[in-house]
Amino acid sequence: MKDKKAFIFYFLMSIVFWDFGNQLRKISYNSYFDNFDNPIFSVVHINNTGSAFGMFQNHIDLLVVLGIIAVSIISLYVYKNIAFKDKIELFSLTVFMGGTLGNLFERIKFGHVIDYIKLNFINFPVFNAFDIMICLGVFLYIILVLSDFKTLKGQIDDAD
Repeated sequence: MKDKKAFIFYFLMSIVFWDFGNQLRKISYNSYFDNFDNPIFSVVHINNTGSAFGMFQNHIDLLVVLGIIAVSIISLYVYKNIAFKDKIELFSLTVFMGGTLGNLFERIKFGHVIDYIKLNFINFPVFNAFDIMICLGVFLYIILVLSDFKTLKGQIDDAD
């Protein structure tokens, strides 16, 4: 184990992010949001049996297995490689994990993911808070990897 404190933080915050997304889904069913429609977004409810952009429609078992594999690999990676001082990396993986857990639990519980955010200013698939968390976590991690690569490249160039 790299850092017990980092893994505990990762585990607990993943649950917090999962719960946050779950609460947003529940709030979206509030009668206040019935017929909620403005130029930016609408609240709708779509039962999505696929993944991003409608891929793997009606392959819930495959998506559940892939979700379990993703949760396992990332948790193992955090357990073995992440220290608490690696705050941006830890945060990005925690946000990603919260979204992954949320979509995974919805697939297991409902047999589909409930998407409810529809952007009105662009033709884009309906999505949910868990999807935002997954994209945000991946985006932050990519930025981190690219900045580390740039730093490493600079160190190599300086050595020449």
